[in-house]
Amino acid sequence: MSYLIQEISLYLLGAFVIGVVYGWIVRGIRAQRDLNNLLERHEQEIVQLRNENKSLAERVEQLEFIPASGAGEDWQDEYPLNEIKDIEASTLSKLSAIQINTTKDLWKLCSNDETVYDLAEKIGVEDFAIQRWVSISQLLRVANIEADDAVLLEATEIYSLEDLSAQKTVRLGEKLAKNNQRENILSELPDEAKLSGWIEHAQHILNLNR
Repeated sequence: MSYLIQEISLYLLGAFVIGVVYGWIVRGIRAQRDLNNLLERHEQEIVQLRNENKSLAERVEQLEFIPASGAGEDWQDEYPLNEIKDIEASTLSKLSAIQINTTKDLWKLCSNDETVYDLAEKIGVEDFAIQRWVSISQLLRVANIEADDAVLLEATEIYSLEDLSAQKTVRLGEKLAKNNQRENILSELPDEAKLSGWIEHAQHILNLNR
C-alpha cells in the first residue's frame, strides 16, 4: 500500500513538474510572440518616421529654391555685378581682383557698416555708393525685380528685403510713381499685382533665413 502511495506521489509530482515546464514554455512562446509583434510595430513606425523625415527634408529643400507663389521662373539669387549700371568698369575690375564678381558676393560681404567701410577703403569708392550697390543687389534677389526696378526702389528709400517686405501694395505704388516722376527711371511703372508679388517674395526669402 505504501508502495502504491509512493508511485502515485511520484506520478503526481511528475505531472506537476511537466505542467510547470509546459506552462513556462507556453508563456515563453507567448512572450516571444508578443515581443516579435512589438518589434514589428516599432520597425513599421521607424520606417514611417524615416519616410516622413525624407518627405520633410525634400519639402525644405524645395522651399530653399522655389520662390513664393506667383513668382514665376525668372527668380535667381545673384547676377553679374555689371547688372548694376552705375558701377564703372574700373571699379568692376577692382572688385573682381578681390573675388567680388556677382551681386551675391557683394551683399554677402557687406553685411554691416564696418565691412562696407573696409571695402570702400580697398577700392577707393565712397561708402555710400557701395551701400547703394548693396541695396540694389539685395533687392535683385526678389523675383521679377529688374535692375531699374531696384534702382527706383532704392531711390524710394527701400534699401533691403526687410524694407520691401514691410510695404503696403497701394502705398508702395504711390511712392514709386512720385519718385519715378522726379527721377525718370522706369518707362512703365509696375502694376499692383507685380508690387504685391515683390512684397510676398521678399517676405518668403526672409522666412527662409529665419
